[in-house]
Amino acid sequence: MTDKSCLFERLRCPICGEAIEVTRPSAICRGARRHCFDFSKSGYLNLTAGHGGKGDLKEATDARNRFLGKSYYRLRSDRVVELAKELSPKMILDAGCGEGYYTGRLSRIAPAFGADLSKSGIDLAAKNAKREDLPALYAVASLFTLPVADSSFDLVVNLFAPCAENEFCRVLTNSGHLLVVGAGKEHLMGLKKALYDNPRENPGREDLPTSMVLVKKETLTDTIRVAKEDIEDLFAMTPYYFRTSEKDHKKLSDLEYLDTEIAFDLFLYRKN
Repeated sequence: MTDKSCLFERLRCPICGEAIEVTRPSAICRGARRHCFDFSKSGYLNLTAGHGGKGDLKEATDARNRFLGKSYYRLRSDRVVELAKELSPKMILDAGCGEGYYTGRLSRIAPAFGADLSKSGIDLAAKNAKREDLPALYAVASLFTLPVADSSFDLVVNLFAPCAENEFCRVLTNSGHLLVVGAGKEHLMGLKKALYDNPRENPGREDLPTSMVLVKKETLTDTIRVAKEDIEDLFAMTPYYFRTSEKDHKKLSDLEYLDTEIAFDLFLYRKN
């Protein structure tokens, strides 16, 4: 099933911007200095201009990999896939792909390129793609300087990651689409009620595109029951993990299960 040649053709050197030629175990740019990037053992490339950024820590990406694998967020995953199928893209870019859960599903529609600054997340993504023989290619890369050619993707997916509007417009084809997903007002309110005395609603995304045409907006809501053994993983994959006191964190260990709302805001844009 795996055919990544069309994805390789769209890669560009993060240092000089020249096209990249893949000659495993390396990818070498065609510029005068022939910058070289080696494939990792799991199959991803590090295409950052410097030594790479930070991104999510291994603890968070491992937790998210386990949690998403149990289908708690299937509502969101299925809708993202449905919207992608409706658009019939030829090439998909998952900007801020993390451990590649959504990229993997999207690659069954069209070849998909996943970019993220988290090396641990990208490593997991590449391993999963190799195991399932998926047409997905992953790279450690910044969303604000994507190592791909102009107008090379007709769908960019941006799930719970920073929205780099100018860069997304650069890499999208004419009339290409951008799907942005963020937390709805009541998302994980049950978790926040278990942790805090005065939980607040989520403010919504503040980095939505302003130069693109909004085609569709919708909110998905549901209530899920999280098993005791999965509560810590859910917590570890949220921004609350590093903002919560040890005293409040310990409240979760007393729960036999957690009932919580989930809410996802979806915004579909078209390049103007």
